[in-house]
Amino acid sequence: MADISLTFPDGNSRAYPAGVTPADVAASISGSLAKKAISATVAGRHWDLQWPIEADADIAIHTLKDPDQALELIRHDLAHIMARAVQELWPDVQVTIGPVI
Repeated sequence: MADISLTFPDGNSRAYPAGVTPADVAASISGSLAKKAISATVAGRHWDLQWPIEADADIAIHTLKDPDQALELIRHDLAHIMARAVQELWPDVQVTIGPVI
């Protein structure tokens, strides 16, 4: 499997095998970061820690100390939980897709 180059916010780059996940990247940096990581930004997009990265990209690993990223993630997750609860209470309701309000 070919290597890809991931560039961190400080400008440093490291080679990883294609298909590496942000969780793997965090663990390669430090065990502490791996435990604290909640999400990532890969190539400018929000990225789950378990999604594979297949091409060269910029990457940032986020923790709860990144308030904007953490708050957006929490709001997104809670919107899914709320939608599920509404569907349980009112089975005929139609949930739509859109931004968190």
